[in-house]
Amino acid sequence: MMNIVSLGDRNIEDLGEKLALIFEGEEFTNTRLHEMGRRLAAGLKSLGIDRGDHVVVCLPNSPEVWASFQGIWRIGAVIIPIMFLLGVEEVRYILDHSDAAAIITSQDLLPTIEKAMEGISSVKNLIVLGGKDEGNRVDFHGLLARNKPQQDTEEMAEDDLALMIYTSGTTGRPKGVMLTHNNLYSNAVSASEGNAWDGPPRSLLCLPMAHSFGVVAMNAGNLLPFKDSFGVLMTWFDPEGVFQRIEEYRLNYFIGVPTMYQILLNHPAADKYDTSSLERCTISAAPVTEELFKAFTKKFNCRMYEGYGLTEASPAVALCRPSMPFKEGSCGVPLPSVEVKIFDEEDRELSPHQQGEIVVRGPNVMKGYYKNPEATQEALRGGWLHTGDVGYVDEEGYLFITDRITDMIIKGGYNIYPSEIEGYLEEHPAVREVAVIGIPDEKYGEEIMAFVVPDPEKGLSEVEVIDYAQSRITKYKAPSRVKFLESLPRTLVGKVEKKELRKLA
Repeated sequence: MMNIVSLGDRNIEDLGEKLALIFEGEEFTNTRLHEMGRRLAAGLKSLGIDRGDHVVVCLPNSPEVWASFQGIWRIGAVIIPIMFLLGVEEVRYILDHSDAAAIITSQDLLPTIEKAMEGISSVKNLIVLGGKDEGNRVDFHGLLARNKPQQDTEEMAEDDLALMIYTSGTTGRPKGVMLTHNNLYSNAVSASEGNAWDGPPRSLLCLPMAHSFGVVAMNAGNLLPFKDSFGVLMTWFDPEGVFQRIEEYRLNYFIGVPTMYQILLNHPAADKYDTSSLERCTISAAPVTEELFKAFTKKFNCRMYEGYGLTEASPAVALCRPSMPFKEGSCGVPLPSVEVKIFDEEDRELSPHQQGEIVVRGPNVMKGYYKNPEATQEALRGGWLHTGDVGYVDEEGYLFITDRITDMIIKGGYNIYPSEIEGYLEEHPAVREVAVIGIPDEKYGEEIMAFVVPDPEKGLSEVEVIDYAQSRITKYKAPSRVKFLESLPRTLVGKVEKKELRKLA
């Protein structure tokens, strides 16, 4: 029996009261957050919310989000985090599909939430930060104030659900990824061991808690054995705010997705602040270009460790570790207790350096997709999580990511991976960003099209891009069409939305 909330309880038992978070200049100790979570647990119970109920949390980052996670888990309920930037129809789909019993949100988001709730009969309670008790609405802080901290913690089986995150839906409707208490616990432990801290990290936290990357950062943070370790929490990624906080609090650790690093690298405010305290960065959630990696580490004089993961794996799978030799282009080796193999189209294991689908097995692998047995069976066939990502491993077990299976282009019977073409085009001095897709073609089945964000200070034409590609790679891999954009469409966590590019083709 277990409960993921026990990680926070043990943190207090082992270290006593300590600074845990700083948010907008206000300090929060671990005991203060702990009490907020216990009061919320009692408050949820008073509203009739209990073990197994599904509770949506739709909030920007704040200490209340952390308290919500701890309170919901303590009573054995299931958290469904929703990105606060989603629109009405996206929220409505998740509320309906997830069978949500309650929602925790803010006054600012109430118009979207209430519109999304129309016709959703399962939602009985609406808990609002900055709101007031009215009808089915309950004020968040009022609920905490009138309830004493709950002392009991619901004991959960390892395969009981703790978290359900809806994927961003790059293909079709979002799927609810079911993660158990053991999934989250094992991944936090493995991520903590993989990072191998030899001193207290002072972390900048701006990943949204609606993202599995943010959840594992919170849980792994509870395993740090340092009294002097703390996190500075940001509501949302703001590049100048990142620099300001690194300077003010002498932060030594940043965790983010590639888009964040690219913005920080090119931001005009970068040289205004003292960021010399920054020692280590973790980058994951999307492919990392060699150019970004080298430029960022040189400019900020820090070490960068690439990782690989996906929501269905809780999310961490592999990580470059401080204790192991660095290999350019690799996202490291599998975390402790996690197995990684490379399979061909018929699910046969491939040898080192052979490219195929990355499959994962371990206690971090999801229970399945909520109310979607067909997709679950397909993703978990043969006892392995089929990631849909393409890559290879070398003789020492280092993992290299090369592409997505769903993005693969089949031209005249040949498999072409867009990332290879993108990598060459990114080397052009007038290209800032590029994404490549396949488009229908009568002769070849698919042709290659590139979407390019050019440097506005340098001229660039379609012919130049095509000629440049043909000078670098074999002609059949070069794009036949080029379209220029001011920016690439991205998901809320910074991944290029290729389904949106297909609409623009």
